[in-house]
Amino acid sequence: MNGFSVDMATGETIAFSLAGGLLLFLAACLTGLFSTQASQSATVFLWIFLPIFGYLSSFGILSALNYTSCGSISIPIVARSAIFTVAAVIGFLLLSSLEFFRNFIIPALPYTLQESIGPTLAVAFYMFWAGMYGTAFGAGFASSCGKPS
Repeated sequence: MNGFSVDMATGETIAFSLAGGLLLFLAACLTGLFSTQASQSATVFLWIFLPIFGYLSSFGILSALNYTSCGSISIPIVARSAIFTVAAVIGFLLLSSLEFFRNFIIPALPYTLQESIGPTLAVAFYMFWAGMYGTAFGAGFASSCGKPS
């Protein structure tokens, strides 16, 4: 072995990833609902706020996971592990900025909500999955105990 021990159950990964996804979903919903008046500044705000919020929330969630797995928190390991959520947020923001990918989500809403909050919920849908994937991928690294090589 290379000095790392990984002892994490699948249930823990799912629970921590679900928390990351829900936090980003709520952040995207609140950001979209509070900034419906100024669409240009809202877009810029999304591209700045959501990656930063994703990193910070993922850092907190992965710190708890690192503590659960290792008995202590290794800041360098957790900090590197949280970067996966930022990459996922940026990737999914790129997807949600394309009308083709939003058009799968908006028609699934009731007709009365499609115009008012449809675009916000489309972005929030993708942010949920960004939080899930980023946190799940980072969880594998955050649950490693030992010095990073």
